[in-house]
Amino acid sequence: MTAIDRDRAKSAVAAVLRDFERSLERFIATLSHQDTLASTEEFTSGRESLRRICESYATINYASEDEPNESPVCLGAVGVNAAAIAQANDLNAVKAQLRDQLKALRPYRVRVPVKDGQGGRVVKSLPLVRVVLRELQRSDLNVLAAYRKIPVLTGRVSRIVYTRALTRAVYRKSRAEIAELLEASNRLSAPADLKRLQGLPPRETHLALVKEHYANVRANVWFHGLDARNRGRVMVAAELPLLYPLGRSKEIPEIVYPSAEEGSAAPARHRTGKLEENPFLDSLAVYRYRPSPPHARR
Repeated sequence: MTAIDRDRAKSAVAAVLRDFERSLERFIATLSHQDTLASTEEFTSGRESLRRICESYATINYASEDEPNESPVCLGAVGVNAAAIAQANDLNAVKAQLRDQLKALRPYRVRVPVKDGQGGRVVKSLPLVRVVLRELQRSDLNVLAAYRKIPVLTGRVSRIVYTRALTRAVYRKSRAEIAELLEASNRLSAPADLKRLQGLPPRETHLALVKEHYANVRANVWFHGLDARNRGRVMVAAELPLLYPLGRSKEIPEIVYPSAEEGSAAPARHRTGKLEENPFLDSLAVYRYRPSPPHARR
């Protein structure tokens, strides 16, 4: 990417960020001043629930204690009027635009000087997305939280049942992609891991990058009749509170939240059939693939 293309990309990201933050502010202002029916897992009071819901929608920046690549989770539902539904749909459209702008920068990395923690500076290869956000003074932006759409339901909701489970994500990465992650890492074991990676036989072209045990939240939703797409029941991702139209009855739907034990006691879905039992690297959760699946060796 040339310097001119980088400047254009930076201007485009800055413009969509302004639209996103303005749209988010309008939506939160409308929601917080509405006569709503709100419920969350933590609170029984409708007003406290609404405050928590607004906070969850508005939290798009990392706090000092937050882990990277994680987004806050809030289980709840809130019934609103048509104006708030329309603003939520507009906000989701801007979120999609922001994701498209940043996604276009993902293949690129740039070398920039950074502090080495000992009073000096070193040159490192960093993702262009993070560099652009830092230049826009938005390095604290949690892009996962910014991308996450507000789940908007249509139709008269009668019942919501939440489920929570522990799963892990496995990403197939090339050796070059793993090497880039190691070069950008600040961990002391990264140089040794890079040598270990380079020592693999040429036939091992890919490894597995694993994100261990994250909370996977879903909601089963039933309707009085059908929704706008002629469905009587749907399952939706529910890391953010659900938004639904109040309708004529203005009755809060039956909501069933997961018990305290659900998820923590659920078995994780390990892919031990394809991956070796122990991680291959120390600084990243990277596993080697087994030469063949277990059933092929019988």
